[in-house]
Amino acid sequence: MKHLAAIVAAIVLGVALLGGYLYISHGENERTITVLAAGSLAVPFGKIAEEYEKEYGIKVRIETAGSVETVKKISELHVHADVVAVADYRAIENYLMPNYTSWYIKFARNEIVIAYTSHSRYSSEINSTNWMDIFSRDDVRIGFSSPNDDPCGYRAVMMFYLASRHYNSSIFRDVVENNTGIRIDNGKIEVPDDANLLNSSGRVFIKRKSVSLLSDLESGNIDYAIEYLSVAKQHGLKYLRLPDDINLSNASKSQWYQRAMVVLADGKTVKGDAINYAITIPENAPNREDAYRFVAMVTGDTGREILNSCGQPPMYEAVGTVPEEISP
Repeated sequence: MKHLAAIVAAIVLGVALLGGYLYISHGENERTITVLAAGSLAVPFGKIAEEYEKEYGIKVRIETAGSVETVKKISELHVHADVVAVADYRAIENYLMPNYTSWYIKFARNEIVIAYTSHSRYSSEINSTNWMDIFSRDDVRIGFSSPNDDPCGYRAVMMFYLASRHYNSSIFRDVVENNTGIRIDNGKIEVPDDANLLNSSGRVFIKRKSVSLLSDLESGNIDYAIEYLSVAKQHGLKYLRLPDDINLSNASKSQWYQRAMVVLADGKTVKGDAINYAITIPENAPNREDAYRFVAMVTGDTGREILNSCGQPPMYEAVGTVPEEISP
């Protein structure tokens, strides 16, 4: 009887395991596309994904990170993804072209702002004329993302550099050079690897992507964060808008923005430019036809409406030969 019971138990266990395997396999085989996206696209892409799933019955798995980190998942880790969307078109140019894609579409704009809460030090007095004085105070803590991982990080550094030039101010030295390992050498802003980004002053906090700073703002770990306007709006933060000369929003000022030249730890050089998001489909995309539909939705009427409502003004500028399945 004991032997029979053991056999029955083994059969039951085997059936249970088989059932689990079939159930898991069924879940894994459900039609899904993988979208690697900039952290600042989490909210609008979440909404676009809902519309996509309703229309096509295909699940969308969105994985967010800093845009440089995102493209390196393709170029260095050889991750297979269906869609890649970044906060700076140059991330695609610098890391994915020509080996992993031959085209991209610029699809949205943004601008750099100073985000804060009512609990931030001096929040009741900060304005467009005194923010540099406040940022220079020893008790004020400032956050931005890593320039090596996230375009919002190198744009933050560019903003401080352009502000120092625009206002003839010491703000770049006071915030960046005095509190991080970032230095200016022969007119270029040199960024060390992430392990050497910060010194022990405790005045500047750096995270791998800018949206990770939001919890530090809310908790009071930092007083101010350099963020995108869309992120500040989406999360109900107070924010200070900056002049076009330093907020990286105005394409007509690209020549001025280019004075800020950042050399990342991996040797890539990025010049200042107006903020343009970009989207592409890697050559190794597993579900190309479904990816076409997703990109078409992002760049079409549905996506444009959602992006606009999320504070990221839509645009459309194709670079390279965009597949006809996507072209408007």
